[in-house]
Amino acid sequence: MSFWDCRLTKKEFILLVAVTLLAAALHMAPVLHSSLGTILTYLLPAVSYFSPMTSFFFFACSQFLPFPAGSPHNPAQAGVLVWLPVVLLCYHRVDLRNWWRLWPVLPWLVWFAVLTGESIYLPDSDYFKCLVYCLMACQMVNESRGKYLKCLVGLCFGALLVMTAYWASELGLPVEVSDWGGVRDGFQRLGSVRADAVMVWPALLIGLSGLLGAQIAFASRTSPTSSPKWLTYATLILFVLSLPPLVSTMSHGAFAGFAMLLVAVGWAFWTAGKGGALANPRFKLLLHGCAAGLAAVIFLFAIDAFQLRTKVLSLGTYYKSTSEKEGAAASRSGVWHDSINTILSYPLFGIRVTGDREVITSEYAQAGSYLSHDVFLDYGRAIGIPGMLMLVFFFFNPAWRMWRSGEHIRYLPFLLTHFALLIFWMSLSFQFYKTFWVFWMLAAMAAPSTSNPARKSMGYSSISGVVNRPTRSLLP
Repeated sequence: MSFWDCRLTKKEFILLVAVTLLAAALHMAPVLHSSLGTILTYLLPAVSYFSPMTSFFFFACSQFLPFPAGSPHNPAQAGVLVWLPVVLLCYHRVDLRNWWRLWPVLPWLVWFAVLTGESIYLPDSDYFKCLVYCLMACQMVNESRGKYLKCLVGLCFGALLVMTAYWASELGLPVEVSDWGGVRDGFQRLGSVRADAVMVWPALLIGLSGLLGAQIAFASRTSPTSSPKWLTYATLILFVLSLPPLVSTMSHGAFAGFAMLLVAVGWAFWTAGKGGALANPRFKLLLHGCAAGLAAVIFLFAIDAFQLRTKVLSLGTYYKSTSEKEGAAASRSGVWHDSINTILSYPLFGIRVTGDREVITSEYAQAGSYLSHDVFLDYGRAIGIPGMLMLVFFFFNPAWRMWRSGEHIRYLPFLLTHFALLIFWMSLSFQFYKTFWVFWMLAAMAAPSTSNPARKSMGYSSISGVVNRPTRSLLP
């Protein structure tokens, strides 16, 4: 039952409201340009750590939270500095049980370190920082006492906070929205304050995937309880609110990723329905809610609210002209072609160990280096196909264990979030994204250690998972 418990205690409600307000305040220009911004940079993680749910809220938003120019640390660094004192104050212990579930990362990191000579074990290494966040997440998962889904919900809320700057700007509040990335077909590519457009849409997909997956899981026959009303309403509202900022990124990846996410959500509905959810009143209520959300989106599109229709059609025209020149993958075609060529030329150990100069035929030829816009291809180029396969093993390990358990519906929120992160990793080269690492640790601890054949003998379906009865370049 603890797995499904997403009810908010009074303390959690107060903390969630407090950290949301603190994080939103950091986006305001008057706060950023004053000493208050520096204070909030340290206060936000300190307050967040008072509960596991709000801890994951902070973990997710720390990646893109703005901070004053004069601040000695960014929010992610501040989160590390205040973590131990707050944990000892609140929980009176450091509990890193199950830290060993991180072991799937070792083959990849060891292979990478041996071939490249990079000191990944030093505190200033990005790999070391990501592992530190995994251990911090481990502590908070242990403190949640099995409330894995609530931790995931907190992470999703934190990720969706990336839309704050967009809506603050629409309301006329003093906020400095990033338009880095230029203009596409007459429209600025809008991001957040610290995050540019290409960092906004992955966070939106991550947040939406987890919340939508949670609603489907709650409405199924697998769940012993229904979704709390506050969570259902929040999911519906946040889904509608996320679309204008998603469209305003004017990114092919955002549109393609959102389309793939909708297909995955459709699969989730089909899986739950096949497991008998259609006869469940909770599932029918969820379908009504989805219909209401879809109607709201169609209405906004029809009246061209926030220029939704105009931007979608404009980007479609831009993509058509670009794909005719560069291929179906548009701007990715050249770098993916060069990446695959490098991998095939240096399949075993990659190109970094050789010191050879990479052949670049794309638009980055003059620059002399490039990112693959795909994390797997980046490592395939750098350390060969064996290293890339080790990375694949690490990335999919929690999802594979959840799938093997046969309880697909129970783990739908995690599987859909993992899918959103897969879209992210196959579209951009941001392997040090803290949200991914803390999610991976949460999923690794939530997943069963091994598949349990005894569950099937007790009535679990291996297909539906229900009870049948009820950033930087890696290359020099």
